[in-house]
Amino acid sequence: MESNTVTRLVDLGFSEYEAKAYLALLQENPATGYHVSKVSGVPRSMIYEVLGKLTARGAAMEVRKEGKTEYAPVPPKEFLDQIHREHEELVSALKADLEGLRGASDLEYVWNIEGLDNVMTKARQMIAEAQDSIYMAVLPTTFPDLETALRKAIDRDVRAVVYSSQAVDLPGGRVVVASTSEEHLRTAEGLGLVLVVDGDEVLIGEHLTEGLAQGSWTRSPLFVLIAEHHLRTDLYLPRILDILGERATDVIHEDDWDVFALAFERTIH
Repeated sequence: MESNTVTRLVDLGFSEYEAKAYLALLQENPATGYHVSKVSGVPRSMIYEVLGKLTARGAAMEVRKEGKTEYAPVPPKEFLDQIHREHEELVSALKADLEGLRGASDLEYVWNIEGLDNVMTKARQMIAEAQDSIYMAVLPTTFPDLETALRKAIDRDVRAVVYSSQAVDLPGGRVVVASTSEEHLRTAEGLGLVLVVDGDEVLIGEHLTEGLAQGSWTRSPLFVLIAEHHLRTDLYLPRILDILGERATDVIHEDDWDVFALAFERTIH
């Protein structure tokens, strides 16, 4: 337990000696430098330098007691809350600085994501940051992993439209059940997820149920347009064909009949 805590403090920016000295102070305080050295294992030749750094960092404080200097830890919650605030301020400042330095670029990046956890984490992040709209095609088996994030987005008045091969429960959102052929469904199961947020970014996830999950994310306007167009139009085609009935042959070119028949299990003559 203590070794893990030392590692986490080191990850936070402590030296190993500083981490051990801080933990020693939490266990016994106030304490002299000699006693902290004895409890923590930090060499006596370095203990006062280490305690000075902890004090400068705001993790410890000097206590004058009966003419001698002892040390006490700043309570962990108080100290860590301060670090959290400082890091948030630093990150905000860096965002502004770095965005100001970024030049205009015509290059649109596609970020490839490996692993189911990483793909779903990215999907939940996109949904959590949505401001206006969410359009998503998803398998019923994948939907539960995103349901909580979707419900929270709806609570923020974000429009959420979910397309699936089966009905899913999403109060406040719109669910479109898209009928599809068995062959088309097998293809969809390989695809797994198409998510467009705010008309600004798209995530496509593949093989989410096969243990070989991968995804592609981009803000490319062209890819976003194609994905949103697919979600908002193509999945309505079965209904449109049902309404057209025999008249479908009047509006569908002969060269495309096989494509429609394959996707929707229809015979078009």
